[in-house]
Amino acid sequence: MKKIITTATVIVLFLFAIMMVSQPQMDQTQAQETTKVHASKNNTEKLLNFDDIKQVTQQEADLSHEQIVALTDKFMELLVQDIDDHYKVEKFNTKQELIQAFEPYVKKEAVQPYIEFYYQEKEDGLYIVPTETPAWFVKDAEYEKEQKDRKIEVTQTNENALYGKYTIVLTFEKVDETWKIVNISHE
Repeated sequence: MKKIITTATVIVLFLFAIMMVSQPQMDQTQAQETTKVHASKNNTEKLLNFDDIKQVTQQEADLSHEQIVALTDKFMELLVQDIDDHYKVEKFNTKQELIQAFEPYVKKEAVQPYIEFYYQEKEDGLYIVPTETPAWFVKDAEYEKEQKDRKIEVTQTNENALYGKYTIVLTFEKVDETWKIVNISHE
């Protein structure tokens, strides 16, 4: 499904580029409004070519299924910490330290509500609240992927015995050339 959407997007943009190239009578102002124009050193301009169109649509294709799975798995791996017999976290002493461990994968604003809910800080360290993990992304289930501005939104509906039917919406954004989870919501 993802490949079909990406392929359809590339085809539509390719047809748009052909239409723009085949209409040389269009004035320069209209061309600038409808396409991206590159100015060269001698101030001549050219229309957007196929490679440029491919690059524009490539951002959506850049976030692969494997990257989505890797980021969602890493989120859950970090959320469920190793603990001792008294639920004390072995690797981190504070919520802040744990939040920093998420930094390469998840924006602070997206993970902080989970840390606040699932962990307690005490004088002698960080403790996990014994409860179930949240309703989460299922890597083998279908989902929809939609580009919105510079972000990609992944929406998945699942059902299980604990949560019943639920929808999770994960928003991904490229931050410093690396995909990160920037928002998580449940419906």
